[in-house]
Amino acid sequence: MSEEAKKYEQKKEQKEILIPWKKFLEEYPINSIQKVSDFFVDTKSHPNPYERNAPTLRLWCWDENCKGIRNFEGDWVHQRSIATTSFNTDFLEYTCKDCGKSIKTFCIKSAIYTAGNGTVWKIGEYPEQHIDIPSNLPNLMGEDYSTFIKGLKCEKQGLGIGAFSYYRRVVENQKKRLLQKILEASRRLKAPNDTLELLEEACKEDQFSKAIDLIKDAIPLSLLVDGHNPLKLVHQALSAGLHEEADERCLELAHSIRIILSALAENIQQALRDQQNLKSAVSNLLKFQSVKKSKNKIIDMED
Repeated sequence: MSEEAKKYEQKKEQKEILIPWKKFLEEYPINSIQKVSDFFVDTKSHPNPYERNAPTLRLWCWDENCKGIRNFEGDWVHQRSIATTSFNTDFLEYTCKDCGKSIKTFCIKSAIYTAGNGTVWKIGEYPEQHIDIPSNLPNLMGEDYSTFIKGLKCEKQGLGIGAFSYYRRVVENQKKRLLQKILEASRRLKAPNDTLELLEEACKEDQFSKAIDLIKDAIPLSLLVDGHNPLKLVHQALSAGLHEEADERCLELAHSIRIILSALAENIQQALRDQQNLKSAVSNLLKFQSVKKSKNKIIDMED
């Protein structure tokens, strides 16, 4: 390979975003194909110097006496080493460290990509991926929550176009409800009047893009997702042409849309919970001061 070609490949690798191998196993659905980091180590031992990693994972344990997110330890079933060029298919088997009963199995097709990194394809996963749903997400989705669940099932099965289609239908049908819920939360959070006026105007707007432009700077900080307007992020993802994208790309977009909607639901719930706790704290202090004043007044009268 020429020096120019080497420099080109190096620049290409620097620009490319690699998914952590651990994150891929924990979060990505079946049929996902990704370039991942920290996939293998070079042991420099002969004849199989490249050893694939099996990182500790945080997975859902379904044992009745252990149920919850737990640490799982695993290993490759047939061969930990990997060839330098060709794809290899093997199973990764994980066991819950707490109960030792729950077993999670992944079927992975993989190959070396660059030093330490790999190209991986999640062919299968059993039991199916567990995805936590925020308790107030059904309220945020309204009548389309059942459609959201259909999208979730498609996402778990790696059906990108199907998941994307269902999630897009949910947002299109419930866009005014999403805006209304943000407005309600903003009122309870005592947002400034000009912010509330913009949100009220956005709720009346029929075009989602115009509504988002109206409130681009009007969403309370506590409702932002990683510092960004969640509805703008969702709209950008939905603007991709469904039939112009490959199924794998649709799956990535669907995954992102679901994550953002869930984060918005959690942020609304947390913000309102924090506000309620603050009200309760203020009320308790006011009661304490009132009782203290009453006691001091009684003492003064007795004197």
